[in-house]
Amino acid sequence: MSEGVVHITVLPSGPLRVQGHILLTDADGREWDLRGKPAISLCRCGMSEKRPFCDGAHGRNGWRCDAAPPGNLT
Repeated sequence: MSEGVVHITVLPSGPLRVQGHILLTDADGREWDLRGKPAISLCRCGMSEKRPFCDGAHGRNGWRCDAAPPGNLT
């Protein structure tokens, strides 16, 4: 993985997988301590009890969402 590049992967019917140098803050500017974590998974379904992180609730609740947008983005 390139240094300084953050990779975000939209997993089908799952979370956003974020890899790279990650700085995650809330609306008030408070920062999560992510030292030692090369990757995190962020909730997309809104059902996680550990938001903004994924806890697998999407799978337990049958949440579905396509990973790819319709058409071409470029």
